[in-house]
Amino acid sequence: MNDWLYRGAGFLRQQSLPARNALTAYWPLICLLQACALAVLLSYYWIEGASEFFEAVAGWKAAGGLALVAATTVVSGGVLPEIFKRFFRPDGVSAPTFGELMHQFVMWAILGVLVDGLYRLQSRLFGESSDLLAVLSKVAFDQLLFTPLVTLSFIVSWFMLFEARYGPKRWLLGLRLTNLRDRILPLWFMSLCYWPVMLLIIYSLPLALQFPLFLFSNAAFSVLMIFVARRQVLGER
Repeated sequence: MNDWLYRGAGFLRQQSLPARNALTAYWPLICLLQACALAVLLSYYWIEGASEFFEAVAGWKAAGGLALVAATTVVSGGVLPEIFKRFFRPDGVSAPTFGELMHQFVMWAILGVLVDGLYRLQSRLFGESSDLLAVLSKVAFDQLLFTPLVTLSFIVSWFMLFEARYGPKRWLLGLRLTNLRDRILPLWFMSLCYWPVMLLIIYSLPLALQFPLFLFSNAAFSVLMIFVARRQVLGER
């Protein structure tokens, strides 16, 4: 039993190493991004007249529906990071092909719809109150259940589909539990370094404003991952 626990702890340490390295190197940037999100929250509740702007944002999102949700997520998670990659891509790393970009953009569109659905589901499960218990319940549900079981599982499976060149048999063979585990866990640990604090802020806003703030947070996280990946490729310490 002790040997099993020791090996399990060693495995988790190895899987969390990229996240721990990223947190050590980029904690000032992570804190800055979270402070920006906090400023949005405080302005909503404390700055007189800000409610008109936020109501306009909420109306814009409601009028656009799922089409706008999908399109804006593609921009925040796909287009903006690709623009940054053109400036920070390491030498020797080729740019993605048109097919690869389209594959990623479709993924982001689907993820946007999933996240918007999650926010609406949680408003039914835990209510629309911004009290501490409701907010903590939403963060826990998001990060401990939805993120590893839905979001990251979908992302990993989607990239594996591209790697299999859309061959169903080859793709299904790659969806082994150990493969999924080894690819999901590092991403999950990375997510836990960034998203819990962001989600405390997001879920403290009314439902209509949660997704717009998610777009900012998602764009910032995607760009942050570019710097993390670049650091790993260049072997920087």
